[in-house]
Amino acid sequence: MTDNTKFAVGPLSLMSDSHRMFATALYRRLKAQGIPLTRSQWRALTHLKFQDGLSQSELAERLWMEKAPLGTLLDKLEATGLIERRAAPHDRRVRLVYVTAKAGPLLPLIEQQVNTLSATAFEGLSVQEQAELTRLMAKVHSNMLDIRQHDRD
Repeated sequence: MTDNTKFAVGPLSLMSDSHRMFATALYRRLKAQGIPLTRSQWRALTHLKFQDGLSQSELAERLWMEKAPLGTLLDKLEATGLIERRAAPHDRRVRLVYVTAKAGPLLPLIEQQVNTLSATAFEGLSVQEQAELTRLMAKVHSNMLDIRQHDRD
């Protein structure tokens, strides 16, 4: 362990710190390319890239955000023209969120930076170690989803 991690409590603290550092580095790199998106904003766009037309409630669930802060985040993305919200055909009270054509060129740039940072983050780990880390993190993620579901019940 390096001196920077000597105060880490354990693996969850290391994961949290690593995620925060990754998000900060990505924000700075995107900003340098003229894309001043926050972590929450690029995460929302990335989710919509893979499944456009999610309801605000579904998107909030996937991002682990409360609905009100997500509404504010979407207001900002809509003001910049990167997303649009439309009433759902089956229920006009439900708002569906779509990526606009203006966001299209940004998505590959975001993906490229994520891939570059990921490669740097995993530098020095073998393919097997990366696979094992992914397997272990998937288990932690599954356990956290179980906790989340239990807390809702």
